[in-house]
Amino acid sequence: MKNNAVKNTVFGLVALFLFSVTSCDSDDDLPSGPPLVVNLFCYGTDSASSFESTKAFYNDVEEVRPSVYRTAAFITDESLTVDMNSELQGAGVLLEIVLYGDRDVVFQSGTYKIDPNQEIGNAFVSYDVDYDSTSATNRGLILTSGYLRVTPYRTGYAIEIDGDDINGDRFHGIYLGDVTLL
Repeated sequence: MKNNAVKNTVFGLVALFLFSVTSCDSDDDLPSGPPLVVNLFCYGTDSASSFESTKAFYNDVEEVRPSVYRTAAFITDESLTVDMNSELQGAGVLLEIVLYGDRDVVFQSGTYKIDPNQEIGNAFVSYDVDYDSTSATNRGLILTSGYLRVTPYRTGYAIEIDGDDINGDRFHGIYLGDVTLL
């Protein structure tokens, strides 16, 4: 009788195990979300307003006050080029980013709060879809809230921005690629 109880217990446990393994749905059957789009920034009141980013540049890290370091970067479309004096030339889209970190390191990884105050962990972001290097009246739209995330990726970076501009319109996108020193 004791052997039958042990056999029944073992068979019961094996059956319960097999039932639990075979009754679960595969993750492959779950619906997937939309594909991740990179190098495209959307702005304005509708999703039709967007620009494709093709290049990114940065200036050397600069200490703005003791233990606060500034890295300025620019993400552009194909219309802007860099001349022999390391200046942007042409007319097109210019996305300006300024990161404030606590080390003398280009593009410290992490999440930054979009806030123009020059405090560690903050970022200043503005975009100008009609930038012209020959004009003195370029005025980018400043982002007033949101976040910016920097992550190393292969030989470059993933720079994700999600915020609201001064008009209250959403701005979001991800740049993925190399960032060249000006």
